[in-house]
Amino acid sequence: MIYKNLKLLGLTLLIAGSTIAATPALAQEKLRIALDTNPVHVRNKGVDIFVAELKKRTGNRFAIEVYPSGQLFRDRDVPRALRQDALEMAVPGTWQLDGAEPNAALQGLPMFYGVTGDTVHKIMDGKLGDFLNKKFEERMRVKVLGKWMDLGGQHLFFINKEVKDYPDMKGLKIRYPSGTANAQRINTLGGTAIMVPWPDVPLGMSQGIMDGLVTTYESSASSKLMDSGLKFALEDYQQHNQYVPMMRANFFNKQPKDVQQAILESWDIAATAERKSATGAQAVAKVNLVKAGLKVVVATEEQKLAARRKLMQGQPELVKSIKMDQDVVDEALKNLKAAGIAY
Repeated sequence: MIYKNLKLLGLTLLIAGSTIAATPALAQEKLRIALDTNPVHVRNKGVDIFVAELKKRTGNRFAIEVYPSGQLFRDRDVPRALRQDALEMAVPGTWQLDGAEPNAALQGLPMFYGVTGDTVHKIMDGKLGDFLNKKFEERMRVKVLGKWMDLGGQHLFFINKEVKDYPDMKGLKIRYPSGTANAQRINTLGGTAIMVPWPDVPLGMSQGIMDGLVTTYESSASSKLMDSGLKFALEDYQQHNQYVPMMRANFFNKQPKDVQQAILESWDIAATAERKSATGAQAVAKVNLVKAGLKVVVATEEQKLAARRKLMQGQPELVKSIKMDQDVVDEALKNLKAAGIAY
């Protein structure tokens, strides 16, 4: 009888132990991350670092699924997906967000035209960036995890026509990703802006839908745009592109404090590493594209200043049409002038 009781007790403990051991797996929370660039893109690689760092700190707490190449949502659809609880995290470009938060268009305004990454970081890593992060959090019900990742300098690229100066763009259909300011810049400089989502760009190029596009060296290389007919570039720093790390607020807020801290620490490590990688990736991509036959014309400082002055004439009306906060625009312009940008 004693033996039977001991055997029953042992079986009970074994079942209980199995249940406890299985609990972490059963309790895993799904963490879906949507990106619309491909797995070898610098943003995706940065997110891979975040995932690895988060797993180090939280073990198997999250079932993390990264969806590249727009498989789950494209950047333009991310704000709605986050609001509707259809997604836990994304890292969209600022140029995709002005529909949800008008001030997201700040870096795309004429005053930022021709401004390189170092200056952008000095300005946006401070109070202006904090202001925008709060706006994103309020409007989109998200938690911004920290510093923004870099894509890098955005330039003009062309398929069949070499463009050495802006008058050469007249009549050319130029693809832009999104953003009112991006469209106005292209149209003001002489082109005709057309919006094409990034995953559709290679097909659009090969089918003649566009004559050129605004993008970066790294994006051109990682998406193999030379195979789709890319031949020329005008390097002019249309905009320094950055990505904003957004996690759904109700997902982040329900996590214990130690897990929240782990998420923030993991992001900081990933974003710091990604910025360095992005700078190097752009340089390497340019070298490789030139080796593959891309012909690059570097815009002179005189050309960029003339273009910036022309673009600035339309900035007041652009700010009004986007419904941006004028005090934010004024503060950014003051900081840019203090950094030595001429107008």
